[in-house]
Amino acid sequence: MVTGAIRVGSFAAQREREQVLTGLFRSHCVELVRLAYVLLGDRQRAEETVQEVYLSLFRHWPPRDHASALAYLRAGVINQCRSDQRRTIRARRGEPHLRASLLWSENASDTATDVVIRDEASRLAELVRALPRRQREVITCRYYLQLSERETAELLEIGIGSVKTHAHRGLAALQTRLEGSR
Repeated sequence: MVTGAIRVGSFAAQREREQVLTGLFRSHCVELVRLAYVLLGDRQRAEETVQEVYLSLFRHWPPRDHASALAYLRAGVINQCRSDQRRTIRARRGEPHLRASLLWSENASDTATDVVIRDEASRLAELVRALPRRQREVITCRYYLQLSERETAELLEIGIGSVKTHAHRGLAALQTRLEGSR
């Protein structure tokens, strides 16, 4: 009889976990894929990265609290992207990776304005990917995810002063490169 009660309790806990994960997936999957895309520059790798992070959250359930699950997912995506980039760099052994591709969009259209916007976004994404790793991560967290300096520092596990420094240097480098390409 006790065994039946444990099963019911574990079934309810498993159902709650599935509901929370499903809600997180529906609410944040596209945002996380875009984050990974900005860092990796490849849609398929970005989707695989996000998939791996959701699977990791599922395996390591429960998080400290449900509110920390999104932070876990974001940190996981950034860390997986770092690992993926290290593997790619080792595999290529310094081979330059210059690739122009459009940012992925759910509802891409072909109007002239949209093409120009996507072209500019693609150019900006390439410039962001060309930044040093820490600047790229800070710029992505601060301006793409719109995290505060404190949230960015916590997510990247660095000091707030470092966030400010990397954001300043990254923005200066982007501005210089944008002005130089006009």
